[in-house]
Amino acid sequence: MSSISSSLGNPYVHLKAFGGAFVIIALIFVAAAVAVSLGGVAVSVIGIGQETALGLALMSAFQFIGFGVVGVGYAYLTDQLNRIGLTRPTSRDFVWIIGGLLALIGLFAGINLLFGVLGIETADSAIIDQGQNSPVYFLYLIPVTIFLVGPAEELIFRGLIQTQFRDAYGSIFAVVAASTVFAAVHFSSYSGGDIFALLATLITILALGATLGLLYERTRTLLVPAVVHGLFNTVQFVMAYISVVNGSI
Repeated sequence: MSSISSSLGNPYVHLKAFGGAFVIIALIFVAAAVAVSLGGVAVSVIGIGQETALGLALMSAFQFIGFGVVGVGYAYLTDQLNRIGLTRPTSRDFVWIIGGLLALIGLFAGINLLFGVLGIETADSAIIDQGQNSPVYFLYLIPVTIFLVGPAEELIFRGLIQTQFRDAYGSIFAVVAASTVFAAVHFSSYSGGDIFALLATLITILALGATLGLLYERTRTLLVPAVVHGLFNTVQFVMAYISVVNGSI
């Protein structure tokens, strides 16, 4: 802590943390746009409509391939590959994965219950809207979220951004700051309702992101939050599929 405190007077420390986060976010948006554009061409060439359930899932896959390229490239160029937790799984990691998944599901259910009691609505998810007419879309997203979304987002937000903030300001600030960036980036994925609905949704995402951040801090391996993230999304997609098929949504 003393080394962190003594370095806060150095402007370079702040520039590296906040500037680095800004650069990473800018790069992932550019890379995602390029990857989706190239992927769209490839999908069209093989005869898959981009607006079909499979086409939309493939577009999502290309987006997160872009995220992953930026994450690995940035970590390599800044010599952080050995610091971000790219480790082999251990039996202890699997215990954390199970506990983390249960904690994330419980937290999400608790927040939704609280919002329901208080009469607070949340914003509509673009993914849910896209799957209304073709619920198989949710099933297509399961391998995408396990193998691409979870690993890529955790590499970006926990492995890189959170690590940079931790180096500058310590773990608590790092978790809060990285989770705030995580929530802000997801803002465009939600619509509908008023500003309070959007705010409630962002608070939920921030809380979930903070839980993933705490898992990363506790285990110092990307495997745990990446797998928990992917499995949590999988639970969401399975529930969405069941709800749409049964007419609950």
